Amino acid sequence: MLARLPPSVPRLIEESVVWIHRRRTPAAFALCGALVVALIIAALARTTAQVPLFDAPLHASQAAEVSQILTMWNEPFTTGSQGSAIYVPAHRRREILMRLTLSGLPHGYVPTSADVLDAQDNPLTPPEIIDDRRRAGIEGDLVSGLRRIEGVADATVVIAPASGDAFADAGERSPPSASVQLILSAGARLGTSEIAGIRRFVAAGYPGLSAERVTVVDGSGTLLGAAPDQVTSRESRIQANVQSALDASLGTSVAIVRVSVRTAGSEQQLQSTRVVPHGLLDADTGRETGSDHGRKLAKERTSRHYAYDTIVERRTTAADAIARTSVAVFLDAGRVEQSRAPAIAALVRAAAGADLESGDEVVVETVPFAAHLDPVAAMAPPPLARSMLPAAAIAMVAAALGFTLWPQRRRVAPDPLAQSMRLSLERESPRTIAYVLSSLPDAVRARILQSYNAVHRARIEEHLYEKNRRRI
Repeated sequence: MLARLPPSVPRLIEESVVWIHRRRTPAAFALCGALVVALIIAALARTTAQVPLFDAPLHASQAAEVSQILTMWNEPFTTGSQGSAIYVPAHRRREILMRLTLSGLPHGYVPTSADVLDAQDNPLTPPEIIDDRRRAGIEGDLVSGLRRIEGVADATVVIAPASGDAFADAGERSPPSASVQLILSAGARLGTSEIAGIRRFVAAGYPGLSAERVTVVDGSGTLLGAAPDQVTSRESRIQANVQSALDASLGTSVAIVRVSVRTAGSEQQLQSTRVVPHGLLDADTGRETGSDHGRKLAKERTSRHYAYDTIVERRTTAADAIARTSVAVFLDAGRVEQSRAPAIAALVRAAAGADLESGDEVVVETVPFAAHLDPVAAMAPPPLARSMLPAAAIAMVAAALGFTLWPQRRRVAPDPLAQSMRLSLERESPRTIAYVLSSLPDAVRARILQSYNAVHRARIEEHLYEKNRRRI
């Protein structure tokens, strides 16, 4: 089979091997560069492939929720034909899942009344099962409404129907009740009016349910909407007044306000009596005279009546009475100068109604705030930088190959002998030049060859190699 090949093929193979052998280092770098580029292309093709974001299919409402947030994040994605699967690039899947987890998405699927109505019931289904499904649909509707309230990340509603015989007396039946658990967003707080509105909202969604029978708790199990005590109410009121004033004047995230109220601790009673005179009211004067055994006796009596008031004061201090109020204000040293602290302290005292003479305390200091980084935003690199990474890697490989394969021209001092020989052989063919150089010593021949350019030198070297091969 090899004998059938043209004579030029073995010669071409041999010359190629010789050419590569003479250029071993550039050829090795070129091969490594090609392999690196191929690996980068393969890695990019693998990472840009679309993979399912979730292992399990999503409900239509969950898929719509995730699609909306991915659109807001400017993340590339596609939706499956049935709308239950979302596909994202493979290299972005882990990061997107982490961001969704930190955002609390997607919410757990809760069937609503629409889902219950779409389900086809069996005519033989007991009424109790139908009532349970209807109640579950109402619970889902309430959860969907609570999730849309600002500051509420997620919610759970459980409705307990009325118990007892429907024909029994009202005292023997237990009215329906509801339990609501709210998972609040980070830093969110709901006031008493908001909790009262949530109770009315839940009570209006189920027949016979009253707002008094709705219990609302947060994620830690703390009862929401209960009447706060006097101390907590005063602390919250003062802190809200001072914080809102500083946010409006200095900007948000510039000041942090904390208020502490101390109570008397125990009941104290104090009584004082005070007498207030009003002067002489009347006077009575009497004189008596007489004799005893020849002695004369005289007696004079004077009586004066004065008017006065007796005032008795009784003061009772309750155990929860406020004894001292302390207000601490932290200012960002990077945004507020220290010289402004006294003026801000005076405004804080006025806004908080603090009385320094009665023991109240107001402290305003500038401190450096720690840099706050959003974990979701810090995790995601900029879109432009992320898109430029593959191009930058290929550019670096190309630059490395260019510097490797670029002919290294070393600056050497002109050689008189090489210059003279080149001038004498300038008009000769490469074969003649190779014939002349073959008779010179190796060092001289190498110096003369360095004086030619790369293309002319390669032709001369080919004829030299051919001449040496014939000698062998």
